[in-house]
Amino acid sequence: LGLPWRSGAPLRVARRPMKPWMQPMASSTAPPAAPGIGEECGDFKRGACFRASCKFLHGGKPASEAASAVANANGGAAGLPTPRAAGSFVAPDGLDVKLFDPTTGFGLFGTPVWGTRYGSTQPL
Repeated sequence: LGLPWRSGAPLRVARRPMKPWMQPMASSTAPPAAPGIGEECGDFKRGACFRASCKFLHGGKPASEAASAVANANGGAAGLPTPRAAGSFVAPDGLDVKLFDPTTGFGLFGTPVWGTRYGSTQPL
């Protein structure tokens, strides 16, 4: 049994076609001058591309210009949401400590109330 990487033969790698949602979106402002130039970044449109070296447009501008505009507007912080801290919790009398943590009110792992908070109807 010969191993393909030891036989001296070139290794063949199958190329998979690019998934439609991974392809960059075409810009409606101007026709592309060359392949890859003038196309909107699909990740940026979904709010997921923060690369200053991205070869696609970010909001109609080159990524390096768009990144500097965002950095100037928000002090250099990424445009990501900041998680809020959970509010204070005061355990009521009779709280089932086998289901809920008495200090936070969160449901304990492995119980039917895991992923909830005592007395709250809102998702975590």
